[in-house]
Amino acid sequence: MNFKFNDKDYDSDKLSNNGKLYFGKLQNINAKEQQLTLEAQDLAILKVKYTELLKAELSENKEEHKINYPKDEPKEN
Repeated sequence: MNFKFNDKDYDSDKLSNNGKLYFGKLQNINAKEQQLTLEAQDLAILKVKYTELLKAELSENKEEHKINYPKDEPKEN
């Protein structure tokens, strides 16, 4: 299999055993990197959608979701 590395063409069949190992590792890393990039894009889309859904939910029931914090009252000694 021919591949390009540092702007030069190589034949993977002519690599040493170590070279073949390193080439295979780099192929796996590149594939994993592409997979993670796609997953990160999917997560970004989901994050936006769930943020929109939560905003809509909270605006529909403003009073139900409000937190009433206790007022500071002076302490008695």
